[in-house]
Amino acid sequence: MQRTRQEILNILKRNGSATLDQLAKGVGLVPVTVRAHLSVLERDRLVTYREERGKVGRPYYVYSLTEEAEALFPKSYHVVTNRVLDSLAALAGQEGIERLSTHMAQTWASERKPRLEGKPFDEQVKEVARIRSEEGAWAEVEQDGDTYYITQYNCSCPKSSSRHPEVLCATELAYLRQLLGPTVERIEWAREGARACKYRIIDPSKIAVVQATSRGADEA
Repeated sequence: MQRTRQEILNILKRNGSATLDQLAKGVGLVPVTVRAHLSVLERDRLVTYREERGKVGRPYYVYSLTEEAEALFPKSYHVVTNRVLDSLAALAGQEGIERLSTHMAQTWASERKPRLEGKPFDEQVKEVARIRSEEGAWAEVEQDGDTYYITQYNCSCPKSSSRHPEVLCATELAYLRQLLGPTVERIEWAREGARACKYRIIDPSKIAVVQATSRGADEA
């Protein structure tokens, strides 16, 4: 990040919002120069603005950070998450952790299932991959006949997942099973040294057909 633009972001982070003149004073530059930097930050979706009117004179703009800009500042979510999970493990034990994982997966999936309704299974798999990408997993789909593979190249909370896989990794697997059925299996795991987490999914309806055919052959 260019130094002046970082200073502008720092001022907006500290103050919440600021006018052009306030930013110019804060960075020690003339307003026209600061406006050029703001144009770059707006283009990069790091700064937004709203128009305000005083009692007299022309309207003016008040600038503030976007959510994308907030993500540039250091966060310690994993520290809080780890402390919560450490405490849960100490207080509730394995049973409590499993209940938490199940509840999280069910709640998470219930929010996403409407996006799968009415779609054939192959489109459901693709939609789940899109959902996971939106959630930060950077997911891709491959298909081999009736078998599908979702590969997730990014872990959104690696520091917590490595410490508490029995919660976060287990919840992710349960979440995918809630969305796509019980045939979802994790076949590669980044925690075990793989370059990504990879899941294999077989269309449940195809398994049902095979099982029904097999039963018919046995009865015959």
